[in-house]
Amino acid sequence: MKRVFLVDDEMAIREGIGKCIDWNREGFIYCGDASDGEIALPLIEKHQPDIVITDIKMPFMDGLELSRILREKMPSIKIIILSGHDEFEYAREAMRIQVTEYCLKPVSSQDLLTILKKVSSKIDEEEMNNKRLSDLENQLLQNKSASRDKFLYELCEGLYTFSEAIKEASNLNLNLIASYYYIIIIECTIDSDSIDWIEDEYDCLRFSRKLKESIFIMMGESKQTLEQESEIIRQRLVSHEELQPENPLIFGIGRVESRIQGITLSFSEADEEKSYSTIIHKYSSKETEIDIESKKELQHFNRRDLIDFLKFGLSSDISCFSRSYSSYLEKGNVRSPFTTYYFLMDFTITISHFLKEIEMDNLEVMQEINQLEMKASWIRNYNEVLSYIEEMLNLVTSTRDRLTTKYSSAVQMALSYINENFTDSQLSLQTVADAVNVSASYLSHMFSQETGKTLIEYLTNTRIDMAKDLLKTTNNKTYEIAHQVGYIDSHYFCRTFKKVTGLTTKQYKNQKQVFSL
Repeated sequence: MKRVFLVDDEMAIREGIGKCIDWNREGFIYCGDASDGEIALPLIEKHQPDIVITDIKMPFMDGLELSRILREKMPSIKIIILSGHDEFEYAREAMRIQVTEYCLKPVSSQDLLTILKKVSSKIDEEEMNNKRLSDLENQLLQNKSASRDKFLYELCEGLYTFSEAIKEASNLNLNLIASYYYIIIIECTIDSDSIDWIEDEYDCLRFSRKLKESIFIMMGESKQTLEQESEIIRQRLVSHEELQPENPLIFGIGRVESRIQGITLSFSEADEEKSYSTIIHKYSSKETEIDIESKKELQHFNRRDLIDFLKFGLSSDISCFSRSYSSYLEKGNVRSPFTTYYFLMDFTITISHFLKEIEMDNLEVMQEINQLEMKASWIRNYNEVLSYIEEMLNLVTSTRDRLTTKYSSAVQMALSYINENFTDSQLSLQTVADAVNVSASYLSHMFSQETGKTLIEYLTNTRIDMAKDLLKTTNNKTYEIAHQVGYIDSHYFCRTFKKVTGLTTKQYKNQKQVFSL
């Protein structure tokens, strides 16, 4: 119901209007009255009416002056002016102030009620329009946010070339240009506001791909500065659990990479580290005896180094790596008696998860891992730690080298799939990953590491090689060749062809004709 306030210096009019209308039945609340504008103003501020009915001529502060103040201070209030003066100047001033209704005295209760209902309907209409506008604005913001997040995620997955990424970022008003980048992925179990400081203090773009997870594309002009920055952020994230144990953070940080294409590699590293951290966190949460001091000391071991060695390390380097990776334990500055045990558990769980990731967790290998793991709880000195690490790494690397060829099974399958389907214009990192049944980030990382090219670069080169053959052996038009090798847009195909070969399609064809003479 709309609230109504009356201002008139004649008591008889105030009492008459107040009593002659059954306010509740008509859908209104009569919330008060006053004899002039000066008295009315504080009462209006107190009662917050929707509609103010005011006389023009009153002592101290007249209706026009009151209307001016209300227009400025409370513009949503609708004003109905009652005037006993049929003068153009009054009406013109009322229109200038933008009062809602202007009517002459005397006015009957029925006429006044008709005016009030008309004004009430106008309020309802405005509220409905405002709601529609607000809903539309919210929808536009949501759509823009969704488009923004989708673009940034696809950028991290390697679905854009440099020029495509810059163009789309410009369309979304995102500043993506920098010399170096790295990725942070953080999962907050309770309160995501606890990591807002990253966005506040550093140059980055933040987005989400699922609930309670935030991804940051960190940017800068100096590789050394960003590496120092990432280490500072890592330490702050690790120390977060000490300050807020009820809201642990599970995170991964990728290496600093140059160029926009490097974002994909850093993202896959961050995603992989987070995946390992998730496994370790689940294990730690079950170990109720693990103390904060042990967790803090585990900060000295960089799991990223271990993962890299499990993937690419040589058996001849195991001894050197084992001593380097565990050197903190050798120094004798371990404060918690549980640190060595939890270090070995972290080490062992990381290896187990790695074997599952690369599909080498067969029964025989895992039985050997489990037998070795039983020794961990009896280890007391550093030489035993070294022996345990070396024995475990020898088992993993020998198994890895025995079961893998030049490329891992996932990369081999991806190469075959691309070679068979490169003419499909919809082919992308995600579709290839789906076809070989691995995550896009994992495939992107492994493909780059094993082939020295991104998947998109390999796909592009495959298409251009086929295009060169078609230009040499057929008389097909350029747009026909573009479609044959998987490009919908012939102009984009031409730009890509020149970028890869240094020649236009016409120059390449003419060159081949000259050579054949």
